[in-house]
Amino acid sequence: MGILVQEIKPGFGGEVRGADLARPLDEATFAEVREAFHRYAVLVFPDQDITTEQQIAFSERFGPLEVSLRSDRRRRVDNPAVSDISNVDADGRIVDPGHEQAVYNSGNQLWHSDSSFKRVPALASLLHAREVPPEGGETEYADMRAAWDALPEARRRELDGLIAEHDFVYSRSLVGYTQFTPEDRAKVPPVKQVLVRTHPATGRKSLYLGSHASFIVGRPVEESRALLRELLDFATAPRFVYAHRWRVHDLVMWDNRCALHRGRPWDESLHRRVMNRTTVAGEGPTVP
Repeated sequence: MGILVQEIKPGFGGEVRGADLARPLDEATFAEVREAFHRYAVLVFPDQDITTEQQIAFSERFGPLEVSLRSDRRRRVDNPAVSDISNVDADGRIVDPGHEQAVYNSGNQLWHSDSSFKRVPALASLLHAREVPPEGGETEYADMRAAWDALPEARRRELDGLIAEHDFVYSRSLVGYTQFTPEDRAKVPPVKQVLVRTHPATGRKSLYLGSHASFIVGRPVEESRALLRELLDFATAPRFVYAHRWRVHDLVMWDNRCALHRGRPWDESLHRRVMNRTTVAGEGPTVP
């Protein structure tokens, strides 16, 4: 029967109806989904009452999945292909907002692109809502393609070709998380990423920014960080942003190559917010 995609924000964000992700999509329907994904960068699939295994199966249609960084720790979710984005511990209890896990997870409230701190950054992320708070806890998405298009031509020429170093330890330090062991640090060494990416399916250029971007290679650190902050402020202005208000069983997927995102705060001491995220691995490094 095909799908119906209703545009949420002009050129950025589409709500998909007619796709039951509890069952394998036929090739024609999946091709429509993939086309919509490339066009809108953020897709919302409402009313998807799916299991973890069904989420994984749909995600794998887009490529192999990454393994969660903290899959070696006791978590709410056992499967290493699933990241536990929640304020609930392995025993189902709300985590104290001052606990190490909560401080670590607060880094998700900074604008970022998933896995940009890896040499091969993520292609897509898929987040499924299991429990949502009555207020707060939204996720905001920023269109880096539109931000690039809105820059003056002279600024685009200046930025194209620059390289930034992305560092997970640096980004978590921005929220006060410093409990990395030497083994943790060895798993996520700093990597270089282009500042401007070209989408392989559409040919559109976009800024590649976020909290993991520590500095621009070849420039003084503080000067380049000021430039990165300036660009991030510009690229996350309201005109480029879609804010998603979660409903139970929403599944939202986004293109990490051309969209930033951040979670918004809620009363973590009182309300549960439980999400499962799968992350599709990228197809190669941005810097050879």
